[in-house]
Amino acid sequence: MKSPAIDLGVRMQCDFEISQGIYLVQSLHKLDLHNDFIFVGFDYSLEYRTLVLRWRRSPGEWVCIGTPASVSIEFQVVSEFRFQPRDSANPFTEDDCVNSIGYWTDEDWADGVFEVESNQQSDPNWLTAIEFVSGAVIAVQAASAQAQIEL
Repeated sequence: MKSPAIDLGVRMQCDFEISQGIYLVQSLHKLDLHNDFIFVGFDYSLEYRTLVLRWRRSPGEWVCIGTPASVSIEFQVVSEFRFQPRDSANPFTEDDCVNSIGYWTDEDWADGVFEVESNQQSDPNWLTAIEFVSGAVIAVQAASAQAQIEL
């Protein structure tokens, strides 16, 4: 199977938005990935150029009844995938908690994961980045991303 070409500089197409760095917003859902969900892992396929990130609902008493059971994000036509290791000084219990979702760039002015203001546009060359409380970062450049919410 031949992989489709990527036009770098074209903004990634998504069927969801990220709000305030922790909320995944899609249709009628506004899911708090920091407080209400536990990150359970990812699958990266070189062959199909996909990256799937998976969360499940936290068993915490603070999670509202009716919160979906799980959510996943599938990035398609991945052109770049990075993983920055966790900070070894942090406990392993922080590996499954999203700190923020934003962007990553290697430009000198940037220092780690950052968010853009609501009136700003992201640069299409920035990688989408998910930072965890442990300090680990997953960064990806892809043509598209779709969220799947399981009730």
